[in-house]
Amino acid sequence: MNSAEEIYKLMTEKIAGLISATDDQWLEDLIESDPEVREKWIQLSAIQVPPPPDPWIEIIDFKPRKSIYRRMLPWAAAAAVLALVSLTAWKWNFLFPPKTTPVAKINTDVLLQVAGQPTINLSQSPGAIIIGGHSIPNKNNTLFLNAASQLPEGINTLIVPPGKSYEVALPDGSAVNLNASTRMDFTFSTTEHGREITLNGEAYLKIARQPNHPFLVHLPNSTVEVLGTSFNINSYDSSMVKVSLVDGKVRMKAGKKTVTMKPGQQAIFNKQAATLDTQPFNATVELSWQKGLYCFSNTHLDEICQSVFRWYGVKAVLDKPELASRTFTGLLDKSTSMSFFLEGIKATTGTDYYFTADSTLHFK
Repeated sequence: MNSAEEIYKLMTEKIAGLISATDDQWLEDLIESDPEVREKWIQLSAIQVPPPPDPWIEIIDFKPRKSIYRRMLPWAAAAAVLALVSLTAWKWNFLFPPKTTPVAKINTDVLLQVAGQPTINLSQSPGAIIIGGHSIPNKNNTLFLNAASQLPEGINTLIVPPGKSYEVALPDGSAVNLNASTRMDFTFSTTEHGREITLNGEAYLKIARQPNHPFLVHLPNSTVEVLGTSFNINSYDSSMVKVSLVDGKVRMKAGKKTVTMKPGQQAIFNKQAATLDTQPFNATVELSWQKGLYCFSNTHLDEICQSVFRWYGVKAVLDKPELASRTFTGLLDKSTSMSFFLEGIKATTGTDYYFTADSTLHFK
């Protein structure tokens, strides 16, 4: 075993903690005896691989915990995958400079469309905005609706573009954190049905408990009734809506089907199959977006194409249908460049990519 590729593989296994004792000793001897290998090892081992985020130790698991070792498996696996993906991507960037990533110009501002008034650009209105003669605080990526009873009536729309997230603090003490490419329709005051919003995209909600005023979240083909709780909604795919309950109690209704969820459960409405089922969920996978982290677990490339648009605002397509079956696993930081992300996919799945003149990303 003396090829550069094999040596590099052992180095990444050593850093990730996956190397065997025999291979580790062989590599140590080689580093000691070969100046060129030693130099490469110094460069590689100096890379700061980001540690797994806190949510890795908060994974929701309802199976009996047989041992401490079993509890550590998800965390260890995550750390190893992250290290290998990061190091493999580094290798490609080190040996082959990333391709220039052209990005088409898209809207990157958070917009608020107020009923009967001009659209307000929240991204360019730090401090406060004026609605109906009232000042509404808009700071720290959050809109504070603290004077809703005095604001105009009608349906308002908050639009969060690709690559951004935004939070809305409601007058009742509730908060809605909206992910990228998400739209929320709402009123400034309580409706005849109580508190309600319409959501398309993804959001994490913390709803204040008010027994006499239920909180309704209208989704594509379904509705969630909230009774004071924290939960995540993902309706990016209107044919497969997911509601993940962290604490409290929610009731989801789709057609004639209704389920009441307990903390740690996820309700999934499948429009095509007309089913509404519940199952345990992995909090890391569902909630990591709030920390700017995205967890991909055996995610198909066609799904990654959708994530690329939500994350970077870049249209992505597959040149060949059979590529859709390829999967990618890894935990990536939203703050990293698209080139780093794409090179990581290329290195781990063998799927190359290119951009066309209209800035469309193609996997080939």
